[in-house]
Amino acid sequence: MLNVAVVALAMLIALAQPAPLVQSVDLAVPGGVALFQQAGRTQLVHELHLTNFQQADVSIRTVAVRDDSGTELARYEGADLARRITRPGLRNDHASPEVVAPGMRAVVHFWLTLAPETASSGQLIHVVDVDVTRAGVTVSTQVIGGASRITMTAVEIGPPLRGGPWVAIYDPLLKGGHRTAVYTLDGRARIPGRFAIDFIAHPQGGALPEKRAADANGFGADVLAVADGTIAIAVDGVTDATPPPITLELAPGNHIALDLGGGRVAFYEHLQMGSVAVKAGDRVARGQVIARLGSSGSSSIGPHLHFHVADTAHTLAAEGAPFVFQQFAEIGKFASLNALLAGERWLPSGSARTHRAHRPDPVTVIHFP
Repeated sequence: MLNVAVVALAMLIALAQPAPLVQSVDLAVPGGVALFQQAGRTQLVHELHLTNFQQADVSIRTVAVRDDSGTELARYEGADLARRITRPGLRNDHASPEVVAPGMRAVVHFWLTLAPETASSGQLIHVVDVDVTRAGVTVSTQVIGGASRITMTAVEIGPPLRGGPWVAIYDPLLKGGHRTAVYTLDGRARIPGRFAIDFIAHPQGGALPEKRAADANGFGADVLAVADGTIAIAVDGVTDATPPPITLELAPGNHIALDLGGGRVAFYEHLQMGSVAVKAGDRVARGQVIARLGSSGSSSIGPHLHFHVADTAHTLAAEGAPFVFQQFAEIGKFASLNALLAGERWLPSGSARTHRAHRPDPVTVIHFP
């Protein structure tokens, strides 16, 4: 009986002891959280930054996001998590993006569809499971943090181009793409092109040719003001098919920033040289022709219109903000961005589907009114 009593006492003592403290990672959501409608679904978009301040490797095993009711909105692990992680300062093809070395940071990119029955409260919390390895010893722990709230709602705008069909090119999880490209200027890290879309004319024959002519992809098409506003930036004089080296200053090529008011600015990039028809300070009306589609600056896909909305009139020192188009018709899509670039044919939807106050899905073929 004595042995049983001793064991029971030891168990009580063990239960009374606090769990050992385990350092893990700092969690933060510096860019804000966006909520908007995309082709009939509600999308939640933000980034979770995980920073390792200790002298030990930290391996991220799972990342989940919940609302303040405790409902889990998404959970990522394994390969599904790795494809959502970028590593500032490391190559996009880094073999182990989930392993955060001492003094390093990882960014998890959320672009998730909320279930139709989800009533968003606007409050989010993150739950992260990690393994901490020091001196060959690994300890598993969980950290809860990165509390944030929905701070960005989409501005509704008119079309930047007439008619169509146009291909709306973007991939929310493309490492090195607009969505994940972080710029550090003026003492802050930002993602100006977080919601950027590149537009090209739907290719003849339904597939993008391997070699595209200098005047392909809708080169010379009228570019339109998406709303009444004031021109904040107007740059012209950069040659189309700009030869390297292309500096940060030259990357957007000929470009326009249109101040929409309310802390939202629309950016048009890679415009045709000599086509910019406005200057800073001009007032323009929605639907007014302000330039033509070109291939100036960093334009690896050939002629196209790069379009995005941000929170201030600075080409790179701005935080990308969501936008939706007042109306467009979806007539089909490509299987993926890789399928488009590989020259595969598009997939017609059979009948046009009209969307109002929505954003188009990735690599969809659309028609503006």
